[in-house]
Amino acid sequence: MSLEMLLDAKDSRLREICSTVDTNEPDIHLELAQLHKALSDFRQKHGFGRAIAAPQLGIMKRMVALNLGATPFEMINPELFWRSEETQDVWDDCLSLPDIVVNVRRHKSVSVQYQDVQGHCHRWSALPADLAELVQHEIDHLDGILMTDRAINDQSIRPISEHHNLVAGSRPTVRLSLEQAKLASSVIDPVFLNSPQYNCEPLSEALACELTLKLEFLNPIRSFKGRGASFLIHQLAEEYKSSGIPPLYCATAGNWGLALAYCCRSAGLPLTIYAAENANIMKIDRMRALGATVVLEGEDFEAAKQAATKQARQQSGLLLEDGKYAAVSEATATIAMELQHQKTSFDAILVPLGGGALLAGIARWMKAAAPSTRIIGVCASGADAMYQSWRAKKLITTESVNTIADDIAMRVPVAEALEDIQNTIDEIVLVNDASIISAMQLLRSHAGLLVEPAGACAVSAVISNTNSFNNQRVAAIICGSNLTEKQINQFNLVGTCN
Repeated sequence: MSLEMLLDAKDSRLREICSTVDTNEPDIHLELAQLHKALSDFRQKHGFGRAIAAPQLGIMKRMVALNLGATPFEMINPELFWRSEETQDVWDDCLSLPDIVVNVRRHKSVSVQYQDVQGHCHRWSALPADLAELVQHEIDHLDGILMTDRAINDQSIRPISEHHNLVAGSRPTVRLSLEQAKLASSVIDPVFLNSPQYNCEPLSEALACELTLKLEFLNPIRSFKGRGASFLIHQLAEEYKSSGIPPLYCATAGNWGLALAYCCRSAGLPLTIYAAENANIMKIDRMRALGATVVLEGEDFEAAKQAATKQARQQSGLLLEDGKYAAVSEATATIAMELQHQKTSFDAILVPLGGGALLAGIARWMKAAAPSTRIIGVCASGADAMYQSWRAKKLITTESVNTIADDIAMRVPVAEALEDIQNTIDEIVLVNDASIISAMQLLRSHAGLLVEPAGACAVSAVISNTNSFNNQRVAAIICGSNLTEKQINQFNLVGTCN
């Protein structure tokens, strides 16, 4: 079935109420493929279209195919289970009425439950305004209602030529590009891509959930940050191709500096790194071994960052701040892409939260590809500036940090990263050092993994919130494994594995 089979508004079938779908029906995969193809063809021809309902192709079943810019997905038997009291007037478009846009009134937010093609149930809660409007529009189709039926008044129907100003122009702008995320997957140094991911059965049994570990430390720098550094250096090389890249500086708690040192060495670029005087000595030695100049200054990361900022300004250089550059977060979206290769559809993904680039990239991709999956950031309770800022929806700094998870110990959030996560994540939870140590020990005993404190935070969140994840399908990002011998002994990580 092709785009030419798309029903127009005059077809009486669009006024029928669709029947409930049994996901075991033999034709369902073929019908969903037809929906996705028709949507793709329409987007190519007309330049808009985020969803198509089955009756628009004459398939009288309660199914909707969606493409929000990442991986296409579908909602089967969607049903609203909550509607906000607040409403909004929005300009609506429709594949079956491609020549007009219509001003309609919708609930500003809704929550929807639906099934996927495997029959799994999903709950997508408190949708943002632009997606709430979309879902209400598509469910209307399943109930035989067209957008013209909801026109506010006689002046509410306008020609499609006004689409850009009335519809596209009113939708929220997003800093992180899904197209750039796709590009990153083909540009990032392959040593950082396709990290192992698997259901760790001993941990799943111990924590009463189906726990998938995503191991982001089996690479030359033992952390996830190589993805962002690799893509950023690639972009800078393209941007300064004719004039040459200015002197490069960064501040680091450890892993960001390691990532940039590795990628700058590969690109033949000098790099100066600032770190706190008490920074992890193993990471410092490794940065120097990778060819970077390392300056130790200040009692914590923020003091080192101030020194790096001053020096970069004086030398007309670039300060490569983790979380500030969109490319860094767009690169971490590749982690979410890889998680989608696993057949499991996740109820939640737990992501350590420091500067925010890791969380922002994963959330950006997943909310466009599998929006019912809860994206949860995990902060150390002794370094909760990002948690406080996200809840308050404004930058909040703290005077100090006090946690063993040094690589996520931020007391001054990055404004750009905070904005990136503001409307894409579902929750941030806090974990204390005792819980982090327990997670490190569990990962050692049940998975045979030596993981640094920041790297264990996602598992720590499960330990601290067992009831929240009971019997759910959960992915935990294990983001780093740069441990000193002192830490291995301090946290009692020497011993046998179960």
